[in-house]
Amino acid sequence: MSLFLKQILLFSLLPISLFCLLLPLHHFHTHTPYFPHNPTFSNPISHPPRIAYFITGTKNDGPRIFRLLQAVYHPRNYYLLHLDQFASTKQRLNLALQVSSVDVFVAADNVNVIEKGDAVNEEGSSALGLVLHGAAVLLKWKKDWDWFVNLDASDYPFIKQDDFLHILSFVPSNLNFIEYNKNVSSEEYQKSVEVIVDSRLYILLRGKMFVGDRKRALPSAFKLFMGSQHVILNRNFVEYSIQGWENLPRLLLLYFSNTRSSHKGYFQTLACNTKEFSDAVINSNLRFINSDNTDRILKREVAFVGNVSENSPLLDMIDAHILHRGRGMVSPGGWCLGSSNWLSDPCYEWGDPGVLRPGPAAKGLEKHLMKTIKDMSIRPSRCDHQLSLIT
Repeated sequence: MSLFLKQILLFSLLPISLFCLLLPLHHFHTHTPYFPHNPTFSNPISHPPRIAYFITGTKNDGPRIFRLLQAVYHPRNYYLLHLDQFASTKQRLNLALQVSSVDVFVAADNVNVIEKGDAVNEEGSSALGLVLHGAAVLLKWKKDWDWFVNLDASDYPFIKQDDFLHILSFVPSNLNFIEYNKNVSSEEYQKSVEVIVDSRLYILLRGKMFVGDRKRALPSAFKLFMGSQHVILNRNFVEYSIQGWENLPRLLLLYFSNTRSSHKGYFQTLACNTKEFSDAVINSNLRFINSDNTDRILKREVAFVGNVSENSPLLDMIDAHILHRGRGMVSPGGWCLGSSNWLSDPCYEWGDPGVLRPGPAAKGLEKHLMKTIKDMSIRPSRCDHQLSLIT
């Protein structure tokens, strides 16, 4: 196995609880990436932000994750890829080999594949453990990223990374994009009062989730919020979620470690019960759940689409008309200096990764976000209000 491939298989997620998230990184040799500065182009943003992506999948998802990686790639960002324990060691190794075969990934040194996958139950608390652990690894791996985004193999970008980075350059850096429900549905209430034990939180691959006989009351120390498991978080909030320098994160981890689908409520509840963060929550994760109506999708002002099937023609449409990405190539951006045509790779030659060339697709989403932020400033409260039960 080559030295670089050993670097790609960088992290091993050992048996964890929700309270033992930070692991020391394996020692590894680093190489200096070389991206020549090109003074021909100038960028109005002196330092565009960096995004840390945590991309996850399961058995046979390696090719989908690799395609998603190519579509969402930018040399300024960082990418941590995870295949859970249902994927074989061979599938994990093949994904690492694919990553190591792309010159720009090697030069930028910003993509890594987790060597050992976690056992994950989407209906239990192990799914939250995985997201928190991935975020913790990213915090220790790189110190200079600004935003955390979690994606799975069925997601796909709906705008170029130049557009996304350009938009994030102008929005307030204290925002968090967390979709939450203003009312607790009867189904969410039932999940909240049940007490579960997710054996996969302790790395038992085939273990079942046990449900207790007795119910518990809704908590009185905090208000419960539920929503989507996909989030876009600023680094300060991620550090607060992981390191828990106040009591609330630890209290919520105690509660959600025995809660169904806890990854759909932890970040929502933490943000909306913390004064420092509750006034800066955007009730959106900038995603649209895929439908068969392509015209409807094209009218959405979002950064990602979700639940896209592996062979959906929507993927090819996005590649051709939005990302302008050739088959087997990374999505081009301002850092790509090669000729732009469908047969050649414009990113074969590299320029300054700090150069962004946002296109017209960024304008709609930017306008939508600016309006949302303006509306937030005139509301008496954000997500911090009493929830009611929908029966």
